[in-house]
Amino acid sequence: MGSKREKYPEKCPWDLGPKQDLADKGKWTLMLGEACVSFSKNKLDNNYFHVISNENEEQILAFRARLLYQKLLDKGFRLID
Repeated sequence: MGSKREKYPEKCPWDLGPKQDLADKGKWTLMLGEACVSFSKNKLDNNYFHVISNENEEQILAFRARLLYQKLLDKGFRLID
């Protein structure tokens, strides 16, 4: 029985580097219709992100935030300004 591998995103808007003009924002929001998910870095611990959606609010590890970000993009969510 094989396991399903999650797609790890190459770039997230909070990454530093060339052509990453969104890295300095404090909050990144993805939308699909009425659904909205916001990501922000935990100011006390850089290993965690604060994620707020229409249904819940939670603190997740940075690598989980990257996986969630990619999963949402794959579902059709788009980053808004």
